[in-house]
Order: sequence, then structure tokens, then C-alpha cells
Amino acid sequence: MAKGRKRPLPDVRIRIGISVLVAVCVFLFTYFRTFNVLNIQFSDSVYQTESVSVLPITIIKIDEKTMNALGQQSGWSRQVYADLINRLNAGEYRPAVIAFDLLFTGNKDPEGDAAFAEAAEESGNVVVGINASLSEHGTGREKLTIDNLVHIDSITYPYNELEKVVSYGLTNCEPDMYDYITTAFTGMRYQGTWYDSFSIQILKKFSEYVKKNEKYAENHPDYAGIVIPDYASDPVNRYRFSYAEGPGGFDSVSFIDILNGEVSAESLANNIVMVGAYASGLQDDFKILFSNGSDESRMYGVEIHANIMEAVFEGRFQTDANQTVLAVIYAIVSGILCFAMMSVNIIKGVIMAVATLILHMVISVIFYRNGIYIMLLYMIFSCVMLMIGMVVYHYVSARSERVKINRAFRMYVAPEIVDDVAGSGTYQLQLGGRNKDVAVLFVDIRGFTTMSENLDPKEVVEILNEYFGVITDAIFKNKGTLDKFIGDAAMAVFNSPFDLDDYVYRAVMTACDIAKASEALGEKLLERFGKKVSYGIGVNCGEAIIGNIGSKFRMDYTAIGDTVNTAARLESNAKAGEILISEEVKKRLGDRIETEDVGEIPLKGKQKKIFVYRVCVK
Repeated sequence: MAKGRKRPLPDVRIRIGISVLVAVCVFLFTYFRTFNVLNIQFSDSVYQTESVSVLPITIIKIDEKTMNALGQQSGWSRQVYADLINRLNAGEYRPAVIAFDLLFTGNKDPEGDAAFAEAAEESGNVVVGINASLSEHGTGREKLTIDNLVHIDSITYPYNELEKVVSYGLTNCEPDMYDYITTAFTGMRYQGTWYDSFSIQILKKFSEYVKKNEKYAENHPDYAGIVIPDYASDPVNRYRFSYAEGPGGFDSVSFIDILNGEVSAESLANNIVMVGAYASGLQDDFKILFSNGSDESRMYGVEIHANIMEAVFEGRFQTDANQTVLAVIYAIVSGILCFAMMSVNIIKGVIMAVATLILHMVISVIFYRNGIYIMLLYMIFSCVMLMIGMVVYHYVSARSERVKINRAFRMYVAPEIVDDVAGSGTYQLQLGGRNKDVAVLFVDIRGFTTMSENLDPKEVVEILNEYFGVITDAIFKNKGTLDKFIGDAAMAVFNSPFDLDDYVYRAVMTACDIAKASEALGEKLLERFGKKVSYGIGVNCGEAIIGNIGSKFRMDYTAIGDTVNTAARLESNAKAGEILISEEVKKRLGDRIETEDVGEIPLKGKQKKIFVYRVCVK
């Protein structure tokens, strides 16, 4: 590391690590289009909201009612279609366009074929379908938009007589890789010739009709300025599109009702009339994604072409946003947000995630309306990852902080007590003071002042630390609480702050352990520094006030009262290497410890003398 350069704090390193992990996960999820079907379903459920169609479209349905009257559609003479055209054009007012979402390939019966071609020629506004036989090159998401990945093997045209008198367009509705109709062809180029799609050819025909009928254009200004892009020069021939109407949303009438005159043909005047299959048995229905209350819907091909026409008219074609760019943007945004969210609490983090999601939704809708399709689930996943990252960070931070507290707490309290507190899930000790029976131990180094005058300060500190290490080990071994160090003395309390079994005996055993360890330490210090230190210990038991003593700015959890003062006086009267206990301690322990009578001695601050015992250390 360069000189003078500071390493980042552990907290910052954790945040950076989690943020990078989140960013990588978001990038991979977005780039590889994970859960793409669900993503399309959700995105289209937001984008594909049902609206009222703008164009005057009416669908003439070849439905069950019609086939019950005329038989199966495959067996019809084309005279039926001629009769339909003649019926539609019989009145003063005629449809703007008559479009058949049907393939009229090959000859059937000469009279019917001729009648249909003659009616179409006389009408002058008929559009029929043609179909391209496709073979796909390439796989995956690319084939949705790139023209040269779809190869046309052949095109199926209408029979000769009809082909000469009608306009035609490609009716291909190619499902995406998940079998949903989410995209539309604008047309295809075959053997150097561009063929418009069925929908665009109908819209062109309608535009011509509006231009020829000035009065109609004046009454319907929305149709007067129809602009159809030159898709023949567009390198992209397949776009996502917005559905204007759901299944059954367009105005429709039964084919047989027009033929029988049950529905007036004049009611379809100036309309775009589309004739197509409207029965499941005709196998012209497709899976779509649309927010109409069901998870999955099916729509007839003629309705899909009507929706594509609406999308062209309203300029609602979209191309997919560049996936790599999107993945990079999401990764960067997610990483930055994750880092920022870990600086605040969980509630604020949730607010940030929700605000990010709402902003993304708004931006995505704006892009969608301007021709760029952004799948929405990626950002939702990103926000979920952000939340997970934030929770993980807070968890790791809390664990780290708890470890720090444990380590710090162990410097003052026996490890067993720390473990008990940690296991309870709280670090809150009882506030204020309360009376409790405790055992108190004071220990002091004898001859420390004289020794410190003759040694280097570093040596003094080293001796003191080793001696205090012996004291601390003995206190914690017996599950006592190290209350405080007072210069070269120390105070320990037993049965505080938590209840402790046999605490008086533990206090005396602590004193014995200190005495035994101090003998060995004294010999060690004599050899190293030529100085030997000893100790004096006092132990007392009884009621004391236990709690947080001090002010709101600085407080100390300790014990105060006569029991504590007496223990301190016993320690001050103890000679080097001596452990003095009060009569109360002796009374409670009885023969469990071996003692010698010292007798009554006066204690500073007390009017009466107390009987004192010396503990025999074995």
C-alpha cells in the first residue's frame, strides 16, 4: 500500500463487497434474460393496457353460427365471398376497405372463382392475404428483430384471376420463442421485391380512401394525416407492438348476418372491414399476453392484424432496449443504490428501493411510448436484490457490533455472564439502583509505590499489567464481575449484575486463586526486574446498592454501601500476602474454608471493631 494511503474501514469494505455482489447478480440476471416468459408477461401486463381503438375497424366473423348455416368454411364456394362483397357494396355508402384474412390459393370451382374475382375488381378496395414460408436462421432474442435471420423460402399467392385485381399483404403471425404473439412483421423482401404485411397494406388502402374522400377527411381529421413509414428501407422488419384491444374488443358481426341482411351493410360504411376466422376449430387463434384479467389469453388472427394496424397508425411499435447496455446500467445503479441504502436504516432503505422502482416504471413507460421496450421485471429483481443486500449488510453489521460488544464486555465481566446476556438477545442491564446481597472483593499491590519510584515507567506498566492479568483471570474463572481498577487496586463483585450460585464461596476462592498465582508471578518479577510485589485482599458479603451510579453523561455500573466499604477496609488492613474476611463471610461458609482468627480490629470509618479472619491458602 502506498505511503500515507489509508485503508478503507471494515464497514466500508463490507458495503463495497455486498454492493459489487449485488451489481454482478443484477448484470447476470439482466444480460441472460432470466425468467424471460414471466418478464414478458409482467411487462406486457403493465404496457398492454386495454384502450379504445381509434381506427373504424369492424370484423366480420366466420364463426360457429356462420358455419352452422353454410357448412365448414373449407367447403365453401368462393361465390360466398363474392356475395359478401356485393352485399357490402350494395348501398349508397360502402366500406373503405374490405380485407380477407384468408388465403385463396389455387382454383376451386370456375364459376365461384370468377365471381369472387369479378366482385373484388368491381369493388376496387379488396385486400387478401398471402403467406411466406419461412426458415429461421439464428436463435434466441436476435431473431425477433433482425431481418436477415429470417429466410423466405417461398410465397403463396392468390389464384391468378384474383391476384390481378386485389391488393395483398403477408399474414404471417410468427410467435416468439415462448409461443406468444408479441411482435409483428412490417413486411419481407423476397427475390428483390418488398411485400408489405397484411395490416400495413390495409392501412395504406384506407389512407388512399381517405385522401379520395375529402368530405370524409374533413369529418374525421384524425384519419386525414395518416403517416406510414417506409418500412421497405428499414433494416429491421419485426417490432414489438402494443395491443389496443383485447380478445373480442373490436366491433364485430357474424358473416351470416351480413349475408342474410340481419345486419345492415350500410352500418359498415367507411369502415375497415376485416373478414377472418372466429372459431377455434379453424385453428387461427394464438397465445397473447394482455392484461384482460387472465394470465393467458388467445386471440384470433384477424384481431391480431387489427391490433397491428392500430399500432402502426398510432406509432406504437417498439424495439427491444440493448440488453448489454441495460444490464450495465442496472448493475451500476443497483451497486450505487445498494451502497447508499446500507448507510441508512431499513425503513429508509425500503423507501429508496420503492422510489427507485417507481422512477424506473415511469421512465420505462416513457421509453415504451417512444418506441423502446424495456422489460420491467429486471428492475423489480434489482430492488429485491438491493433489499436483500441491505438486510445482509445490517445483519453482518449487527453481528460485528455484537462481537465487539462481547469482546469489550468480556474485559469487565466473566465470559460466562457475557454468553448468558448474548443468549438472551439483549444487552440491556437493569438501570437505577436496587438492594442486593453480594460478595465484594478488594485486592491491592503491596509496595507498589516504592517499586515504581525505582523502575522505568514502561517496566512499571508491564508489571502492573501482568499483575492485573492474574487478578482478572481469577475473577472471571469464578464468574465474578470485575467492577473497576483503582490505581494499583481492583474491586470485584459477585452475584451482580446477574444472580450467581454460591457467590460468597466463589469470592473467597477468587482471593485464593489470586494468592496462588501471585506467588509464582512474584518470583518471575524478582528474576526479571529484581523487584518482588505482593498483595493484600479483603472479602466481605451483605446487602449493597447495585446499579448505574453517576450522571446522564457518565455512569458506572457498580456496588456501593457499607458492605463495600467494609471489604475495602479489610483489604487496607491486610498485610502482604494476607486474605482477610469478615465474620459474616466466615459465618456463611463455615468449615468449607480454613481460617485463622485475627480477632477484633478497628476499621476506619466504623465506630465498633469487627471480628476478622485470615484465610489459609493451600
